[in-house]
Amino acid sequence: VAKAAVNGIDVFRIFDAMNDVRNLRVSIEAVKAAGKHAQGTICYTTSPVHTIEAFVAQGKAMADMGVDSIAIKDMAGLLTPYATGDLVKALKDALPLDVVVHSHDTAGVASMCQLKAVENGADRIDTAISSMAWGTSHPGTESMVAALRGTPYDTGLDLELIQEIGMYFHAVRKKYHQFESEFTGVDTRVQVNQVPGGMISNLANQLKEQGALNRMGEVLEEIPRVRADLGFPPLVTPTSQIVGTQAFFNVLAGERYKTITNEVKLYLQGRYGKAPGEVNEQLRRQAIGSEEVIDVRPADLIKPELNKLRSEIGNLARSEEDVLTYAMFPDIGRKFLEEREAGTLKPEELLPIPTGKGVAAAGAEGTPTEFVIDVHGETYRVDITGVGVKSDNKRHFYLSIDGMPEEVVFEPLNEYVAGSASGRKHASEPGHVSTTMPGNIV
Repeated sequence: VAKAAVNGIDVFRIFDAMNDVRNLRVSIEAVKAAGKHAQGTICYTTSPVHTIEAFVAQGKAMADMGVDSIAIKDMAGLLTPYATGDLVKALKDALPLDVVVHSHDTAGVASMCQLKAVENGADRIDTAISSMAWGTSHPGTESMVAALRGTPYDTGLDLELIQEIGMYFHAVRKKYHQFESEFTGVDTRVQVNQVPGGMISNLANQLKEQGALNRMGEVLEEIPRVRADLGFPPLVTPTSQIVGTQAFFNVLAGERYKTITNEVKLYLQGRYGKAPGEVNEQLRRQAIGSEEVIDVRPADLIKPELNKLRSEIGNLARSEEDVLTYAMFPDIGRKFLEEREAGTLKPEELLPIPTGKGVAAAGAEGTPTEFVIDVHGETYRVDITGVGVKSDNKRHFYLSIDGMPEEVVFEPLNEYVAGSASGRKHASEPGHVSTTMPGNIV
């Protein structure tokens, strides 16, 4: 936090996936010590325990910790217009702090939510320039400026100048078309199953890997049940993955909790913080037996590691910022620093901008970024967290295996076979044929 402040960050939006305010305390204190703006954040979701009264109580607890403003973080696009107005009004009535609304347009109603937020006293709303807006992003800046123009809430911003910015980034975005996702549009299902769009795509990939994509409906029905068993955590990283993966196993195994993931076990131990509601105690006993449940802030049990990290990265770190890069991204960070030191650091190669009519195709449809594997009876969740620049026909992949970072190096199979001594041989005599793949002729 201190280094981020020195490098120009003025407002720190501080949130916890469980809405456990204990997990916010140290960050808030660090921001205040740096003389910057600490914004306490409510992760919005809906459940029997997530009421306006509960959110106001959380806001008051964060205010007591010294936050300078309150943000409503609607990461899944679950807010509806009138619910937004009611929550903003309740927070403004209870607290002498600015309220900011951050809503993703996943369900297609975020613009209406923001209008109701403004009418009920919200001080700021988060928007995105039009070339990067809507869908799983935020409402367009230009749209909201136009909607509020000529009203008591007029922003005073020059719409023509903002449109110039939008057109500029429209061209910039085309350069990076290879990184586009097919899952960035409006998906109204989120208002029914409360599953964020990105979570749906990951579940689809997991089911596709198992040849069970036809069971997506069953998994979507199981997710709310698992979420209830775990005490209704908001579905935001990492709890969305924890709940979704467990629901996946419950459906495919044909028996609920026949297989319990390691992350669910850690969750039930309290390693992520206090659940918003009561967890299923029978499930907890099944998962962790007689192991002790943590009743303190989990991070208080972690030993300081910064000196150890400084020693590990050594002279590759030219500054404290480099040490922090390595601390947050052990594999990707180390490779970045090594390549910088060797002078081989290169950006990812960009594909040519398509010149034909129509929209450029997104990346490989259905390419999975999350996997669930079984090794000797143990179940692991593997996330691809990053991909390095290809060099020497090899590419580094950065993985998270049940939350632990790992790095692996792959050589594409087609390139490996083409360059191998045992690869395809060319026909050298009359009557000889070459094959496109290894095998036996029978």
